Amino acid sequence: MSLQAMAWAREAMPTLPGEIKAGPRLLLMLMADYANEQGVCWPSIRRLSDEMACSMRTVQRSIEALVEQELMEVVPRQTKTGRQTSNFYRLSMGVTQQQQAADEPSPEELEALMAGSDEEEASAKPAVDPDEHPIFANAAQQADSGQPQVTAGARQMPMRLDWQPDATHWQTETLRRGDPSLTWDQGELADFTAHFADQPGRTYSHHAWCAKFVRWVSDNRKREGARQARMSQSTNTSSNNNHARNTGGTHGSRRSTGPIRNSKLSAAEGRALIEQRRREQAEGQPPSGDVIDGEWI
Repeated sequence: MSLQAMAWAREAMPTLPGEIKAGPRLLLMLMADYANEQGVCWPSIRRLSDEMACSMRTVQRSIEALVEQELMEVVPRQTKTGRQTSNFYRLSMGVTQQQQAADEPSPEELEALMAGSDEEEASAKPAVDPDEHPIFANAAQQADSGQPQVTAGARQMPMRLDWQPDATHWQTETLRRGDPSLTWDQGELADFTAHFADQPGRTYSHHAWCAKFVRWVSDNRKREGARQARMSQSTNTSSNNNHARNTGGTHGSRRSTGPIRNSKLSAAEGRALIEQRRREQAEGQPPSGDVIDGEWI
């Protein structure tokens, strides 16, 4: 990720006309997030589709909108067999021709570029000739994060039950998500591989699978944290209710220790008892207990 590219995208955002809706705006920020210091990136259409939560065709239309606004250029890329692979995208950050010339690749690097990823993509309309931008040769030797990668890492493959995330890819993706301390356990890996192994039609590069696994673990941790917070809140509420009931029972028992109203006596029994107490008091005998006049049943 290039801070310069992100800053440029934030400055460019307010200049977009009103008819440019959320899709192209989100795409612009994603491209800036992927871009290196030269404003170059090469995420696949499928990956952008996953991150934008939209169809691949919507991604293509968003790319076309940014190209029309002259905010981005698209450089197509092909394998030796002529098959279309992931495009290069260059943000219009004002990179000078002198900077581009300094990055001109050697013949060996150009050969490596032509041998690059064999990932097939539905391409957007190219805006420029790839020969005019030699800096893309360096970009071909890097991962989506801008770090160097091996060529085999871009080969598409379905998920396997014995798949393991690459430590370097894991660190790169956790840093990109702003959570470098995130770790995974064997249970999470088993759930992830079992889930996607049942979908053999879904193929990604090893790095892309690792990025998906990072997101899988991160989202699961957030859901688990929210679940535990709800359980803790429910436990606290139940404890408070029990305390209130217990406190209320104590107060009730304290009230029961006061003078007895004899509310369980009938009216006749109550009058007879009061009359007995009055005779005892008149004769100078101590009363046998406290009786409070009141309403009787």
